[in-house]
Formats: sequence, structure tokens, C-alpha cells
Amino acid sequence: MNIMSTLTIKNLHVTLEAKPILNGINLILPQGKTHVIMGPNGSGKSTLGNTILRHPSCKIARGTIAFGKNKLSSMKTDEIARAGVLLALQHPQAVSGVSVTNLLTIAIRKFSVKRKDFKMAHFRNDIKETAKALHIQDEFLSRSLNDGFSGGEKKKMEILQLSLLPAKCVIIDEIDSGLDIDALKLVAKQITKLRARGVSIIIITHYNRILRWIKADRVHILHKGKIIKSGTQALAKDIEKNGYSDYI
Repeated sequence: MNIMSTLTIKNLHVTLEAKPILNGINLILPQGKTHVIMGPNGSGKSTLGNTILRHPSCKIARGTIAFGKNKLSSMKTDEIARAGVLLALQHPQAVSGVSVTNLLTIAIRKFSVKRKDFKMAHFRNDIKETAKALHIQDEFLSRSLNDGFSGGEKKKMEILQLSLLPAKCVIIDEIDSGLDIDALKLVAKQITKLRARGVSIIIITHYNRILRWIKADRVHILHKGKIIKSGTQALAKDIEKNGYSDYI
């Protein structure tokens, strides 16, 4: 296990609007592994992702989050992102006046300021090639981010950003909602490429269907703010077939 690139969550307790949501999460995600978080509505899945990136509404009452030597639970969101930990949102927001290409260009400069081999022209070409792989039309790259985009287009834009920025660990929150089967296959292919690069991945989902095209090393059931069951990918298949009643 590469400790320098391991996400470690210990005894994490989190409140949202003074209400306890996470009640003692313990999770270790080694470099290059893919873990899946499943669970009924209201279990705290999205809260976990938002807390890792230090959303201001998610208050850590106890516990720690670390990525290698970086103590994420004591860092700001932009610092966490620069450490290589990124979040694909369940509900991406529109950003009027900021085009997709400009956003990615500004972001990559923050990551690549010390890289002498970095060429912006090459990066802009990578944007176009990755967009093409996701079946995103060129016109979307010059439009304001998510402004007037459909739900599926927004989700593909989240994966476009993760694919192009130098991520080390990503949390992907319900990427499969709003995607038809063809778009889901394209997104799954990009996520598999992230895994091949050695990126650690947490996928938050309600459904097993995305796991038809992505290999999961561990599947966890979250219920009432705690991980109550962990297993192999077979656990996700069982949940799809029989629901959560055998575990809750």
C-alpha cells in the first residue's frame, strides 16, 4: 500500500445544520483502488463526499480525513483540490460567463505552474480529444459551464474535468443519474482510464448498473451515517436484486 497516496478516514462524525449525519465513518482507500458507496436515501453518502472536500455546511464534530501527509479535515477546499483530491458533483451548478475551456485552462495553470514540459496548446488539444471521446460537441466547450446544459451533459462535463486535471483521488457522486445507457458507457470508460492512471476512486451510487463497466475493489453499504457492510462487487449485485432489507 502506498501510504503517501492513501485516503484515510477515521471515526468521522459530521453534522449538517446541527443535525448528526455521519456517525463514525472509517474507511481506507489505497492508491489506484475503486470503492463504491451505496445505501438508501438519507444515509449520508453525498455528505461524505462533500465533507472530504470540506463543504462549509458539513461540520466535522469528531474524526479525521487524511490523504497521505495531507490532513484534509484541516484544509480549505482549494488546498484539497491542489493536493489532487477532486469531487464530481451530484448536482453541478451553472457558472455564467465562464466557458468550459477557460475554466479548465485556469485550473490547469494552478496545477502545472512548476512543470517546465507543460504546453498549453497540447492541453487545449487534450480538451477537444477528451470531449470527443465523451461525445461532447465542440460548441459546448465555448459555452458557459453547465449554462443551459441537460442533466446528462452536466454529468459528462464533470467527468471531462476529472479526466483532464491531474487528479490523484476522486469522489464521483451519482454520476449515473441522468445518463442514458450509451452515455453511461462513455463515462465508465473515462473512469476506467482514471483507474489505469493510478487514481483512487470513490463512486457514490444507488445502482449496480455502472459497475457492469467498472471494476470495484470494495463495495460499502452506508446506513444512518455508518458503514454497516463491506464486500466485493457481488454485494452490489445482491443489493440490486434483493434491496437492503438483508443488511438493515
